[in-house]
Amino acid sequence: LPGVPASAAAALPLPPEIGDAQRIGRCRAVSVKLTAATRKSMESTLLLIAATSSLALMPCCMRRCGPGAARALHALRARSPLMSTAAGRGRYVDSLDEAALALRSGGLVAFPTETVYGLGAHAFDEDAVARIFATKGRPRTDPLIVHVAAAAEAERLVLLGPAGLELMRGLAAEFWPGPLTIVAPAVAELPAAVTAGSGFVGVRCPAHAPARALLRAAAVPVAAPSANRFGHVSPTSAEHVMADLGAHPILVLRAAPGEAPCGVGIESTVVKVDEAGGALVLLRRGGVPRRRSRAGSRAAARRSACA
Repeated sequence: LPGVPASAAAALPLPPEIGDAQRIGRCRAVSVKLTAATRKSMESTLLLIAATSSLALMPCCMRRCGPGAARALHALRARSPLMSTAAGRGRYVDSLDEAALALRSGGLVAFPTETVYGLGAHAFDEDAVARIFATKGRPRTDPLIVHVAAAAEAERLVLLGPAGLELMRGLAAEFWPGPLTIVAPAVAELPAAVTAGSGFVGVRCPAHAPARALLRAAAVPVAAPSANRFGHVSPTSAEHVMADLGAHPILVLRAAPGEAPCGVGIESTVVKVDEAGGALVLLRRGGVPRRRSRAGSRAAARRSACA
């Protein structure tokens, strides 16, 4: 099991109905058949999986296990010690590892970037994504931006042909890591809530080094709008987040001493890749200065044309 010491894994009471972890699409799954004879050992095993799996047993995996296994896993995840925040209010954390583990396990984590604080959840965990909308009071018609640690990870979230990928790579070379979100057709595995049913997803690689460190440690793509109630001012400090969302069961990652997060202070610029037209479409002005945005987009287009 990912993240579980070998000594602990060897001691797990694994019933024969649990097969080896196997690759399904872009996630890991464990085939589970719940029976009365195996329920007791399954509980301890599933609790450990729910708390430590590097990909948090995504919904498509649970559908493979069947509805009974899915319901049982959701109930067990709620009992996981890592999810103890669910019983109370938000709390501050200073550990990247703790925040990363919470993200992998279906928790919500507010974390700093160079733009504003984001409220993050595992992008492939439908329940966690739904809690973002509930916590913020955000309309389901508003899609979420997915944050990644590197450009190659972003490419795995989109469906583009060679020409579209070259446009995307040109933008990434000019602006990433940085306050630019690239919109492109989404892979089918992403929950509809992330894309707001549009079929498109915005992806971004933040310039804030601790944010990228968190994303690397979590080892999952993180859907994250700004960490505030819908319609409120976007937060630029942990205290801002706690004042607005502290009544909800979230973790708020504090900046390290001497660190200056959210230096940009506004949301990212958003550009859409129009593969059919061979063009880039500006959807929202933001953290990239207008002059640099225009020059960089032209450079990205030239780079794509020369590829």
